[in-house]
Amino acid sequence: MDEVFEPDAIDVQVDDFVKTKSVSRCKNGFLNVLCEDNDDEPVEVDDEKNTEESSDEYEIVYSIHNLKVKWNVMKPVIGERYESRHETEICLTNYSIYKGYKICFKKCDSARLVVKKMNDRHTCVRNYSSSRLMNPTWLAKQFVKELLRKPKLKCKEIQAIIQSKFHCKVSWSKCYRSRCMALSFIDGKLSDHYEIVWDYGHEMMRSNPGSIVRIFVNINPNQTTTFHRMYVCFKATKDGWKIECAVVEVENKVNWKWFLEPVSEDLSLDVGRGLCAISDQYKGLVEATKEILPHIEHRQCARHIYANFRKVYSRIQLINMLWATVKSTTKCDFKINMDRIKTLSEGAYDHLMAREPHTWCRAFFGSDLAYESVENGMVECFNAVIVDAIKKPLLAMLEEIRLLHDGKVLQLKK
Repeated sequence: MDEVFEPDAIDVQVDDFVKTKSVSRCKNGFLNVLCEDNDDEPVEVDDEKNTEESSDEYEIVYSIHNLKVKWNVMKPVIGERYESRHETEICLTNYSIYKGYKICFKKCDSARLVVKKMNDRHTCVRNYSSSRLMNPTWLAKQFVKELLRKPKLKCKEIQAIIQSKFHCKVSWSKCYRSRCMALSFIDGKLSDHYEIVWDYGHEMMRSNPGSIVRIFVNINPNQTTTFHRMYVCFKATKDGWKIECAVVEVENKVNWKWFLEPVSEDLSLDVGRGLCAISDQYKGLVEATKEILPHIEHRQCARHIYANFRKVYSRIQLINMLWATVKSTTKCDFKINMDRIKTLSEGAYDHLMAREPHTWCRAFFGSDLAYESVENGMVECFNAVIVDAIKKPLLAMLEEIRLLHDGKVLQLKK
């Protein structure tokens, strides 16, 4: 049976005359002994005692509640002072979760509170069901340090930790919301990142001389500005690995063209002579590249051609013939391999011919390029590495990508 704490069990009264001196225990130990020796029965503290008698015998100084103690050690103590109702709720929430009680709070004024009476003896069984007290905000604060140590902590693992540590079951959705909230505590809110994006850009150019940062904003009718897109080119990437970053609202031809224009200028790509672009299903990339880099050679990733082909034609013989066709070094070999595919399946033949073979077969690649790869594995590996970074807020994402790149360059130097 669930136990509900009512005002009869915990009597909380507003005290407008609370000393603000921060002490964790009484000076003479009277109140501490009173609390430790009388845990079994409710004890009342009378604030209206004769001041002369109390001054002659004892000098009582009420302790101030300390929010820095661990959640499972936090416990309401007779005479303990709380600065606000919120502090009282935190203390009682932590205590009830640790003990497995189910409590409810009645509405009252948001003023400083003091515990007047408490009954710590309970005969009810522990409540293992999900409690409303264990809300996402409370859970997020408990898992901040855990997520700092293990950023890839999954919701299923959080559920298991909660059941083991707090002896309570919570839903997967609550764990997900708690995880998102804890990560926002760590990385900061999204709005905070956009507020300091100009400072970040200036700091990048100051600490990395030769780097380029371009930030574009939209001007609203009320003369305020909102973030639109951002381009970052580090000096190290200009001189070493040719990697540039851009943050845009959507992937389309307009944004690809906007991105390729500074890339062509910063990396001195001229009009694309001696370069090739391998892509698949990038919206607007081919059209934008033809305008900015008209002499670049366009290719398709054979791995994606294979993935789409296998969805319809899964015979091992056809798949082996596909790779033989992809790696054909002459047009004659390409024709022979395609005829073999046509003999087995005309549908497979038509499927491959409709995919522009000159973009994925080695026999049609330009002889002026010293790059014979038919796959775009390097980009796929890079995308797999930054898949967690791109889920983070703006500046945290850019910083993690920068650190990953710098770490890889340093590793190659060693």
